[in-house]
Amino acid sequence: MALRHVLFALALAVLPAAMSAMDAPTGVLAIPAGDQDEVPCGGAAVVVEMPGLGRMILTLEEALPGAGRGEKGAARLSSHIDLVLPGGRRGSATIVRRGAATGALLLHPDVMLDDSVTKPLELADSAQVHIGDTVWTAGNAFGALEQDGAAAISRGVISGLYAIPSGSPPVRGRGGRILSSYRGAVIEIDAAVNDGNHGGALLDGAGRLIGLVSLGTARERRLGTAVPIHVVMKDLECAPTLAEPAAERDPLERSLVRAAAAVAPAIALVYIERPAGLGNPEAMPRPTRLVDEVPAYDRERLQNWWSGYYHQQQMFYTDQPISALVIDAQSGLLLTAASNLHGEAEVGSVLVPGKAAIPCKVLARHLPLDLALLKADQPLPFPALALATDPHLALGEPIAVAARHIVDGGHTMTVGVVSATGRRRTRNDFAFTQTDAHVNYGSLGGAVVDAQGAVVGMVVMLGPDDGNWPWMINSGVGLFADSASIARVLPEMIAGRTTGSAPPIGLGVLLKRGLAKDGMEVESVTPGSGADKGGVKPGDIITALDGLPTRDIGAIGRGVMKHRTGERVALNVRRGGETVALSVVIGALAK
Repeated sequence: MALRHVLFALALAVLPAAMSAMDAPTGVLAIPAGDQDEVPCGGAAVVVEMPGLGRMILTLEEALPGAGRGEKGAARLSSHIDLVLPGGRRGSATIVRRGAATGALLLHPDVMLDDSVTKPLELADSAQVHIGDTVWTAGNAFGALEQDGAAAISRGVISGLYAIPSGSPPVRGRGGRILSSYRGAVIEIDAAVNDGNHGGALLDGAGRLIGLVSLGTARERRLGTAVPIHVVMKDLECAPTLAEPAAERDPLERSLVRAAAAVAPAIALVYIERPAGLGNPEAMPRPTRLVDEVPAYDRERLQNWWSGYYHQQQMFYTDQPISALVIDAQSGLLLTAASNLHGEAEVGSVLVPGKAAIPCKVLARHLPLDLALLKADQPLPFPALALATDPHLALGEPIAVAARHIVDGGHTMTVGVVSATGRRRTRNDFAFTQTDAHVNYGSLGGAVVDAQGAVVGMVVMLGPDDGNWPWMINSGVGLFADSASIARVLPEMIAGRTTGSAPPIGLGVLLKRGLAKDGMEVESVTPGSGADKGGVKPGDIITALDGLPTRDIGAIGRGVMKHRTGERVALNVRRGGETVALSVVIGALAK
């Protein structure tokens, strides 16, 4: 059995045990939503033991009712907070400390919190966690704790460790409501974070508290985050004992973590100048008022304005440095996704930590695979990576996506599996591979690696161009170009030649529309084509392709798209009163 399959089998054996060991923690509480909140669930809080203070409660300001109302919503917060305990019992708490930097709150419970009701969470030192460590979120996701009496949990890994820049705008939601204005150090995760989780627990593999879940996100990444608990404690001027966190990883994740870390030095961060990019704020100005600040008759208009603003500024925010793979450091060659080059981008700079940026320009594009080759003005001070010549991309194959998005911010990593192969946008020889690993603008152009450390592809197809819109960020449907396909077109790109479109592939027939009820009639056959050589004749009615009915032209197109040039398809044609079986070679057609 191949090593990758051994690792996959081990992972399947380990995961159920790890998941069953994580019971719903009773140290997580719910904060009910206010009457005017747009979301029908509140936030969450956690119970901890504090030296000299006894049993206390931690949460984030953003989790409280009314916290997101307007730019100064926090000023309207009450110091008395209602709570829902595990099992449905009601209680309350009073704010005794506020963290100025993190928005963290320390609350004194106004109800007895003994172990029969809730058991405090042990604290672990979040300064010692690593990318790839197993984590869990636990909170009041969509009111789970309020309705069901127990916290909802979700498993994932730490996908990034960085700081959200201080100049970043607040994250907003429905009607302009501020979800989070926190800016600072975060633990990024690919575990689920939903409405109601904020203020709740981020737990390590042993169930110890390493962070408070936030709705704050880096716009480039759009993944869940948590405020590290060691940062929270410092901000609240508390000094509890922090245990060493559990660096739990199953064998599969351990291999992927090593693979991502090994290729990360060969992933460069490049700033691309986009004179006509969507990051231009004039494209969609920010609404002047919040929805709940205007009369009812004007709210629909303003809501549509806010929706358009978010769509442009947050979903399609792309005015940030991009990931690029160093493929020849001495020649200054880097590969990224052509989707990154929207807005008439042609020049940019390779960002080098601690040194001057190196100017670069676009050397060539290969649009069928969404590739772009950049050339720097001088050799690059990075190692080059090697693309796998024979990538193993079977369905279910575990992979990791490694990328960068912040200078000096380290690399990021999300994990998943190959969820589909041979995905095609048009009928040509170039196909993409699909993964359920979270991909976003912060990983567009990043490396896809397998558990053996081979670079098997690069993330593509996430740009804002019209043709790319079906592939959205963080939807569980991410695409990458496999390394073999990249290697096939790279020589042409290095020579400076751009490919705008690929020749279509097909049978080599012209079909009549709508004349036959059980198939498609052949009007003419292209001389020298696969159909011609395979014996297809004008007047034949194609009734099946590879055993599937062909009652319309779409059925034939879908059947052809499953193949590449040189592969054969089986045709059933009706000729006169007989059915004839033919074998036809797929070939490239004239554009």
